[in-house]
Amino acid sequence: MTPSPASVPPLSPAGLPVTADLVDGTWEDCAVRLGPELEDPDSGEVVRPAFGSSAERVEAALAAADALHTSRAWCDLPDEERARALESAAAAVDGATERIVTAEAFATGVPLAQTAGLGVILAGAFLVAAAQLRSGLLGRTVTGSGGRPVLVRRAALGPALCVVPFNAPAPMAAHKGASALAAGCPVLVKAPELAPYGTQLLVEAAARGLAEAGAPPAALQLVHGDASTGARLVADERVRVVSFTGGTEAGRRIGAVCGMALKPVQLELGGNNPLLVLPHADPEIAGRMAAELLTTLNGQWCRALGRLIVPSALAPAVLDAAGRELSALRAGPPLAPGTGFGPLAHSRHRAALTAAVRELTSAGAAVRTWTEVPARGNHFAPLLVAGAPEQATRRELFGPVAAVHTYEHEEEALHLANSTGYGLEGYVCAADPDHGLRVAGRIAAGEVKVNGASVMSLHLDTPRPAWGASGLVDEGSAETLLHFTGARVTGVEATR
Repeated sequence: MTPSPASVPPLSPAGLPVTADLVDGTWEDCAVRLGPELEDPDSGEVVRPAFGSSAERVEAALAAADALHTSRAWCDLPDEERARALESAAAAVDGATERIVTAEAFATGVPLAQTAGLGVILAGAFLVAAAQLRSGLLGRTVTGSGGRPVLVRRAALGPALCVVPFNAPAPMAAHKGASALAAGCPVLVKAPELAPYGTQLLVEAAARGLAEAGAPPAALQLVHGDASTGARLVADERVRVVSFTGGTEAGRRIGAVCGMALKPVQLELGGNNPLLVLPHADPEIAGRMAAELLTTLNGQWCRALGRLIVPSALAPAVLDAAGRELSALRAGPPLAPGTGFGPLAHSRHRAALTAAVRELTSAGAAVRTWTEVPARGNHFAPLLVAGAPEQATRRELFGPVAAVHTYEHEEEALHLANSTGYGLEGYVCAADPDHGLRVAGRIAAGEVKVNGASVMSLHLDTPRPAWGASGLVDEGSAETLLHFTGARVTGVEATR
């Protein structure tokens, strides 16, 4: 059955949808009990158990996706028709955006002001994918021998699995799902078990818009479950292409399975991202950048600050500036007006982060915090940790915690920026932007921003690469769409 609309004000947890999956156009409440409980991050209270799709529903979703691809009823539609269907989905998602971003804020603990800002991605991802189709991205013609045309056409690989994490799941599901749909793939979205609401509301709206445009019911499906459900979907031979955002260790396992099956996989994984402050940088700007990178999405994002690398002589001033920014931060319930920093998404994540900080302090590190947070639920004050051995700060913590390292020479700073093994994002604070760009060019990361700390990419049309332990295969407006396709070259060979 279709999840009923909220009968209470949208900010109430009672307005969250019942966990349900969508298989071949039919909604059904999930009844398989998972291990964790769904929580109210602000209070720490249990909302309800986490539920997943049954094995039978997962099998039915795989069968429906496979049958649709075999029939070619979706992939063989002209690009213009798929573009119109995506635009219909965008209109439906746009109408549901307020409810989606509210559910995302409640589930993740991220302040509503931030989830609302990311809300532009929801309908926008479908519009961007439609525009890519209309731009001719999937086909081009070259002239072969004898003057005959040779067609290069990017064709759908088959059923696509899109796995999204708990920190900003609906925007990621929109980007991955819209790209795969544009490619012509039947799409299976797996929602995160700890924050399923926003993804479910997104798929509900998008599927409705697709249906109104005449798309087959199995074009977009949704399943729920834990890591075992994800592992089953990844390993199934009917899934022909995978896009995963999540932790590095899970990504390694998924990559190994896909490698053995020779199926393409896109992995956006963890990061331990450096902010390298150059010697003549303005301490106020550096401190502001550090505070923003530490607390955006409550520090629960793969491009968050991992290492603050600062000249020894400048360190006190930069830390003081960061402290002033963090002192002014208003922490509280994510749905409350004026909240600038909220709780972590789940108590087990808070416990893991607490243990990681304890390890650093036991290794000799000193912790500094400036933000007052409520003494309840999953609230966790942002921390800067100084004095830890460099090797002890190489792993990603995925929270509002960053190590502080000082340096004397630029080469030492670059070593600190590049020694973690990750390579997702980098940041440089420089008085001279040209000098900053030269340093940025030596940081081993897919994207490096000079004097900026926004959650958004530098440009909509640039790729979002991942180096090292941060992943495989570029994401991006065009790159993600192309990931779900394979090139086919056809033409008549000239005879003598």
